[in-house]
Amino acid sequence: MIAASISGGVHRTTDGGVSWTRTTSDQEVFSATTVVQDPRPGFQNIWYYGSGEFFGNSASLSGAFYYGNGIWQSDDGGQNWTKIPSTDSEFTQFDSDFDIIHEIDVHPVTGELFAATTTGILRFNGTEWINELPTSGPEWTSLTITSTGRVYAAIGGDAPNAEQGVWTSEDGQLDFVRIATDGDPLEWGATGRIVLDHAPSSENLVYALFVNGISEGIEADLWRYDLNTDVWTDFTSTMPDEAGGDLRGNDPFAVQGGYDLVVSVKPDDPNFVIIGGTNAYKIGDIETEAQFVRIGGYNSNSNYALWDTTDGDEHHPDIHSIVFSPFNNLVVYTGTDGGVHRTDAIDSAGRIDWVNLNNNFRSYQYYHVAIEPNVQPDRDIVIGGAQDNGTTAGGFATSPDMESLSSVFGGDGVAVSISDDDDCLPFFLGSQGGQIVRDCPVGADITPDESASQFVTYWFLDPVNTNALYYAGRNRLFRTTSSTTVASDTWDNMSTIGNIPGESPNTEFIQSMTTPWINYDPATSYLLIGGDEGGIYRLDDPQNANNLVSATDITPPGVTRTFPSIVSGLAVHPTNPDIAIASYSNYGIPSIFITTNVRDAEPTWVQVERNLEINSVRSVAITENNGETLYFAGTARGLYSSPDPMTQDWSIEAVDEVGFALISDLKYRPEDSKLLIGTHGSGMFETKIEGTLSSPDFEQSTTAFVISPNPTTEVLTLNLDPVLSINAINYQIVDVSGKVIDSGALEGSQRSINVAKLAQGLYFIEVELDGRKEAKRFIKK
Repeated sequence: MIAASISGGVHRTTDGGVSWTRTTSDQEVFSATTVVQDPRPGFQNIWYYGSGEFFGNSASLSGAFYYGNGIWQSDDGGQNWTKIPSTDSEFTQFDSDFDIIHEIDVHPVTGELFAATTTGILRFNGTEWINELPTSGPEWTSLTITSTGRVYAAIGGDAPNAEQGVWTSEDGQLDFVRIATDGDPLEWGATGRIVLDHAPSSENLVYALFVNGISEGIEADLWRYDLNTDVWTDFTSTMPDEAGGDLRGNDPFAVQGGYDLVVSVKPDDPNFVIIGGTNAYKIGDIETEAQFVRIGGYNSNSNYALWDTTDGDEHHPDIHSIVFSPFNNLVVYTGTDGGVHRTDAIDSAGRIDWVNLNNNFRSYQYYHVAIEPNVQPDRDIVIGGAQDNGTTAGGFATSPDMESLSSVFGGDGVAVSISDDDDCLPFFLGSQGGQIVRDCPVGADITPDESASQFVTYWFLDPVNTNALYYAGRNRLFRTTSSTTVASDTWDNMSTIGNIPGESPNTEFIQSMTTPWINYDPATSYLLIGGDEGGIYRLDDPQNANNLVSATDITPPGVTRTFPSIVSGLAVHPTNPDIAIASYSNYGIPSIFITTNVRDAEPTWVQVERNLEINSVRSVAITENNGETLYFAGTARGLYSSPDPMTQDWSIEAVDEVGFALISDLKYRPEDSKLLIGTHGSGMFETKIEGTLSSPDFEQSTTAFVISPNPTTEVLTLNLDPVLSINAINYQIVDVSGKVIDSGALEGSQRSINVAKLAQGLYFIEVELDGRKEAKRFIKK
């Protein structure tokens, strides 16, 4: 099986999910939204995946974007992938048909590839892409193709009337005919996303599930079209609305605006249908049965616990994919916000049992991570809050190993902190929408009274003075200097930035905070606060300040001061509290700044993104080991470091371990120089800083070629292993953003490449040797 995850890349299993291997290159964007196999006999080794998510993408960070960059093809069953050149797109901006791809499918007769994108339904004839059913603006689209090659396509219900609805074509070319639109048939009223599936055993039948715009009640309608009679039948009356009361986002049928929406028909029975929204439901005979029944997601319509049974594993809500096994029509796989699950008896009359197949499936999307503040000889505790997968922690003395994490809290994971202010080592964790909980010495929900919160609840615990906890209530700050005993009604309400009587309060939501690595001193301690409209503020003596009126605006000059100019990261030098670094997450704006006098009334900032100018920067850290300082920048495409960003470019780190994952959070512990790396899609990593993470002698490896000189100024020479007898070498040079800068072939004895025109910075040279690809890093001075 092959599974695609939005910020974790493509994974492959050959043992039914007992183990998975990520086959997306570590040097590519880990965005994968749709995957398909060529169904034709003799071509089933060919697979494709598309990238870029249109709606609900948690990797976007409230407007920072996380576009895809095309469609990829594998000719060896998903083991290796190559981008289709004509789909290459610039991932930093929405400028291509292939930035966001909802769905792809292969024509079973011609082998042509079809793509449902925000710009329409595109067909690739092997040479060029043809938009067979264009939209006039970014829109939901979907498609399904029958075994005879008939194509059905949908354009979202909020598109202009001339476009929206369901269309069909005998072969997917320029003869699409609309078969449904608002009011035709009567009562059809799609207001958003429409998804389709045809019945394999009766291909004249096609189901359409669509968002209907209802906010209090069943949020989607279900219809079926019969090509033979050209008649639609409304089956919305069968949609789930369970007895015993409603629960928002759970029951009646809920779809989160279309983020969760899928329909699938049993291959041998056109009346057996499974649908997915926040929950999964089935109906054994849509012609005779009254209503769909719940088979997964939330446990019931009375709570938000995960679906569970006596004999099965927990299932997870937010259903995105439902696939029947091609070998057994009773076996069904689901793809959800909780990964991949399988049931072996979809026809069971009782509660459906599921098997969890997330075995080394690296797709955990951490928002925030934290590390134990002090080094201990028998443990190394880490904790992380993950998108829709709660909070996980590991590294306990009782853990099976130092790499295993277990769930410690549910909901959407959010900010996390570990305190040493009590012997029980209190955890601070929570869930979406504002909740913060302390687990000991007395477990309690300590959410500040009268607070409001952004979706990903955020707070900051001073890692040196862990009695001090600062909670972001959107644009309002709450403080306690008694973190282990604070209750909901004992926080200090610090009001908002600039909340001066007679003046409008600052509306910036607080996104990031940090403090210096010093024992608390009212004369020298401060709190840095970053907002979502570009502002950076310093609050001096934060444990004693009465409110935020006294906070000083120290925003770097030239910063974009409108949303979403999000201050995504703040960090202070471990031994010099005058040095600080700040990052901004969006594209096309100044993104990294450093100051060496942050405590001054008007600090001097230097813009230092240098060769990371095109990146979205999500996190920063400053480390020091043996007197050597190293600055880190976590981006939407990997982790980078520089010993001095004011004078030296950034170099990519841990390229073979972390790769081009989105680095959502960085936490440093000066005592032992440990750096915890939280990613949004690849889990978390930990390393000890002993210089750069990348090997400085990589060109001396024992692989088939080496390069010299490195660094170079004009010419790069390849030296092959003498056992290889290769007349021509194909190569390409790629920059740190993944863009191909140069390519060509080296013939005969020619093994040198002129790189004089390259800008200064870090590059990769990739060559093909004996049918395999190998890469080396080099620096152009």
